[in-house]
Amino acid sequence: MKVTTFIRNKKDRMRLIIKHLILFFILSMNCMSSEDIVSENKYKIEQYEYSKYVSLKLKTKIQKVTGNDFEENIVYLGDIRVNGQLYYILTSFKVVQTAIIKHGHSEIYILNSKKKTVKQYNLGLPEELPFKVENNSLCFYYKDIKTNQTKTFINKIEKELPELMCVEPDNCY
Repeated sequence: MKVTTFIRNKKDRMRLIIKHLILFFILSMNCMSSEDIVSENKYKIEQYEYSKYVSLKLKTKIQKVTGNDFEENIVYLGDIRVNGQLYYILTSFKVVQTAIIKHGHSEIYILNSKKKTVKQYNLGLPEELPFKVENNSLCFYYKDIKTNQTKTFINKIEKELPELMCVEPDNCY
């Protein structure tokens, strides 16, 4: 059934347009917030599932995980030792479809010797993820704004796992 309403003056038309815009805005905000809640639960791989990517056969190789509305690239970079304890380093770049647009998430996961996630660092861009683990250090590429050259930043992890993950000089998450 189609309902047609005739509005005679400009003032009433403007009020109706504004009401529709407000209603659209409220509904779109509600949809986005519910999508974000869904994406946190639906698309996040459970902590124990990252353990299956810790293998010498998979070291530095991209492992793709896909679903209906998401894709994740996981890379096992290697391991580090902190105060005698063994930790495994993995990176993840997720692309999640929410409503109309896609969102990217770049993360570093640190798993303990039992392969349970003990630290997770959320980064801004996939280019900020480390490319290798060497001598108890995470190695990152970054662009030096003074020289306009790509350089390597080495984040050495010694006495404890850091609260913030630095990916270049003066840029920490």
